[in-house]
Amino acid sequence: MTSTRDDSPQFTDIDLRRKLLAGGTAALALTMVGGRSASAAGLSSAELDLLKFAQGLELALHDLYDEALEIDEDSAAWATMADSHESFAQAIAGLAGLSANQRNDGLFDSYRDAMRGADRVKTAYDLESAAAATHVDLIGKFIDAGAAEVVASIAAAESRHCVVLADVLGKGNDLGLTLTNSAQPIEA
Repeated sequence: MTSTRDDSPQFTDIDLRRKLLAGGTAALALTMVGGRSASAAGLSSAELDLLKFAQGLELALHDLYDEALEIDEDSAAWATMADSHESFAQAIAGLAGLSANQRNDGLFDSYRDAMRGADRVKTAYDLESAAAATHVDLIGKFIDAGAAEVVASIAAAESRHCVVLADVLGKGNDLGLTLTNSAQPIEA
């Protein structure tokens, strides 16, 4: 009798959704960088510092969602959020010519326990709100239009994350929560 089972890897629905969403996030990151070279030509040292800060924030958020994934191992939401923030950090890396390997340890250390706690979704909402506020604050500090565009795209995506997280919290109809961001920017 011949087996009909092949030896190719078998993916669950969660694996497939994660791969599709990660691919979409990677495509978004590539469109944010566009046709710019990775040489960071035209960026001032102050702009590079701001981009490095934004990248460190994104890498900290990635690692914080990985912490939540250690608790909720099969969560497509946490996996997608982690992948999104990694893609944002890579988009900044492509724009600025920076290695995407230096997270904001202070932010990570401040929220690590909370992202492993019972109020992970509320913590994630608060983090996404602060990240969006931070990026909106950074936009006005750029002279380079490409840097401002990438950071604005990230802020928009994080704002959408907030809407989804508000819905998961059962507050999706709270227009004050979904349309107004009262979070303070994280200081560079």
